[in-house]
Amino acid sequence: MKRRFPFALKLGLSFVVVILITVALIYFLTAHSITARFAEFRAQNRAQVARQVSGLLAAYRMENGSWFGIERLLSTQYTVFINGRLIVRRTSMIGPFSLADETGKVIVSTKPDRVGTILTPKEIASGIPIKIGSVRVGTLVLDASSSILDPAEEKFLTSAKHSALIGGGIASGVALFLAMILISQVLSPLRLLTRATERIATGDLSQRVVLRARDEFGQLGESFNRMIENLRRSERVRQTMTADIAHELRTPVTIIQGNLEAILDGIYEPTPETIAPIYEETLHLGRLIDDLRELSLAEAGELPLNRTPTDLAALIEQVTETIAGALEDGPRIEVQVDHSLPPIPVDPMRIRQVIVNLVSNAVRYTPKDGVIEVSLRRTGDGVEFIVEDNGPGISPDDLPHLFERFYRGDRARTRAGGGSGLGLAIAKQWTEAHGGTIRASNRSQGGARFVVRLPFPK
Repeated sequence: MKRRFPFALKLGLSFVVVILITVALIYFLTAHSITARFAEFRAQNRAQVARQVSGLLAAYRMENGSWFGIERLLSTQYTVFINGRLIVRRTSMIGPFSLADETGKVIVSTKPDRVGTILTPKEIASGIPIKIGSVRVGTLVLDASSSILDPAEEKFLTSAKHSALIGGGIASGVALFLAMILISQVLSPLRLLTRATERIATGDLSQRVVLRARDEFGQLGESFNRMIENLRRSERVRQTMTADIAHELRTPVTIIQGNLEAILDGIYEPTPETIAPIYEETLHLGRLIDDLRELSLAEAGELPLNRTPTDLAALIEQVTETIAGALEDGPRIEVQVDHSLPPIPVDPMRIRQVIVNLVSNAVRYTPKDGVIEVSLRRTGDGVEFIVEDNGPGISPDDLPHLFERFYRGDRARTRAGGGSGLGLAIAKQWTEAHGGTIRASNRSQGGARFVVRLPFPK
């Protein structure tokens, strides 16, 4: 079994590594910058002192007429006693240097092997000229490659680097403290979400996460709560749908079973009159099973559609005439359609079922002396098929669930489509399979209003 490392430990170690690398990088860059700047300042200072010394050298040469004894001017002697022993050290005023006469011959140098050698043209050109008037009587060459520091300079650089190191340590401490606070704030909502998720995994859908943050974690908490509410709603729908399906299947099965038992027991004779009700119930059961199967295909986006150019106006008139002709004593159906609309490529069988379901639903909930208005019109880049009635309307509590399978509202629940309880659910799925939309609302003057919108092909 693999060992598990807490996320807090991983996050903390990540912060520590990043902080240490950052501080170390900043320290080395700072130390390098200080050293480079100090070396640049030191070189500039030496060059400035050398130019001042060159004036003294010119005066010495003009006063003495030669360079004899010039080494006393260019060096300072320090006498140091260590453990009773005399130590003599000579330190140049301007650091390592070489002084050449007017011929370029080195007469004084901090490097003994340079004495007596001749300067190269490049060294003469880069050196500091020593002139008496306009006559060049010598050249002072500084050794720019020397990195030897005196004690004061070494103490300054050590102090600067030490200060940078202390500053880096303080910055590391502050960064670690802030990192711990950040880790705590990050992990706190994650712990809440983890506990809520574990309880949900056990089936407890009453959990809610309260995150007062207004950042991404707050949005995550809101999304999590919405997800739980959707899960609860889906679970309720699943339970209700399972119960409704069982109820819808039980009724025809019970009738079939009872009639068959009566025939087997000799109560009924197996005549066409006794077998006909059984056959009707098998047809109803088959329609219910087919509706459920096709609804599942539609929700999965796999519903087969046989699209052909269809005259919707003629189809609506045909359906409404058939329904009106079957009504012995029912509401009046008024039809207003735009015959100038071009044929639309739809599945005529599916769209016919949508029209039948909506008009039949309106007939069911419209008084006998009422009126059902059916219309078809162009709108934007599509057409709208509208069914309106002056019945009792739809309860506001039922509107959000009207197109769910087997949903039963107080007054507005449809039982179209042979009483299967799937009429409006089928109308919604068939419409959406064609790329359209369907919506239901209440009319201001009373009654329900269903609007089906189908787009023109692009």
